[in-house]
Amino acid sequence: MAIIAKPHEDITEDDVQFLRDNYTSAGGLLPNAYSGGAFFTPTHVARFIVEALRGLSGGFSAGQTWLEPSCGSGVFIEHIPDDAEITALELDETSAKVTTLIYPHANVINADALTHSRRDYYDFVIGNPPYGVSIDIAAEELPDEYVTLTKKRDRYGGKSELAFIELAIKAAKPGGYIALVLPKGIGFSGASAKVRDLAKETCWHVASIELPETTFAHVGTTIKTDIHILRKITPNARKVYVEYSRIGSEKYPLDIVKQTDATTEGSTFWYEGQQPIFHAVITDIGYDKDGKSTDKWGDGLTQLDELLEAFTDGGLVRENCDPVAPFKDEYHGFSVKVPPHEEWRVKAGHVTYWNVLTLGRGEDINGTSSFDFDWQDRIVNEYKGAR
Repeated sequence: MAIIAKPHEDITEDDVQFLRDNYTSAGGLLPNAYSGGAFFTPTHVARFIVEALRGLSGGFSAGQTWLEPSCGSGVFIEHIPDDAEITALELDETSAKVTTLIYPHANVINADALTHSRRDYYDFVIGNPPYGVSIDIAAEELPDEYVTLTKKRDRYGGKSELAFIELAIKAAKPGGYIALVLPKGIGFSGASAKVRDLAKETCWHVASIELPETTFAHVGTTIKTDIHILRKITPNARKVYVEYSRIGSEKYPLDIVKQTDATTEGSTFWYEGQQPIFHAVITDIGYDKDGKSTDKWGDGLTQLDELLEAFTDGGLVRENCDPVAPFKDEYHGFSVKVPPHEEWRVKAGHVTYWNVLTLGRGEDINGTSSFDFDWQDRIVNEYKGAR
């Protein structure tokens, strides 16, 4: 507080380094998160998200646009290239000032993220929004309607994580990526149904990664969280309808995908370009519940570093893995449910990953294989070329 109270010209490099090393803000998982805090994400989790996006997008280029809608002290900004155009939103005035000092190249805005009005603009939207906090905002302050919020008279209310997902989707440009750390309930809770439907209607689902309960132990919580990576669809992507069935025994099932149409009862849809969804479970984040290091090899690496290889080799498919259909009629990609043939890996403490079927096991979809991992990029490039 003494540092940020100084006149800007009196703040030294040592002051900025002190803030970088020590300021972690109030904590977005705390009850006051939405009204006065931002959550410190472990730096290697933030680094993983940025590097996974680097691999998925084929590398970063100067001038690409980034949005961090709940930047806290800027742990995500730390890993974004300096030559990017970075917009960082932060409601807490102290956190915003600290982030401005540490990252002067970023455009840090001290404001309520939900009032941010830029739409279809950002190449990447990333972050770790506050969870479970009740939003109460005047309707006139919102730039447009929010399906995840409920209007009563002249005010909107709802849960923070749901509204932040909707904000990310609104803000990303068609073909842009969204990567957020979110509570486990996004995948199955009734309260999250609207945002799951919204994501299904507007995005390709790329990956979901379950983090261990120890990930946020340093702020005194064992809340279960996942990293979800989406990509906003472009208008030229068409819906493809499918239904799922199963053959074989319960112990050794085989999931089958069949193309249908919108009128078929029990069918679901994905967009052209939807690849098999990458799912993973991390069992070791690099430290235990007491904060003690679990780095047995002494190389500073964690299972996230091991998993990152999958995002940089261009495939996102694990060899010798039988892809499985979405779990128990949950026709979306948010529920990270370990299939029976992968459970032993989790129990053994290994990093575990598999694929969730969407459009089929390599079936032809409008002349393209459902396992064609370049299809999505071609759709996006076709859209960009036509503009």
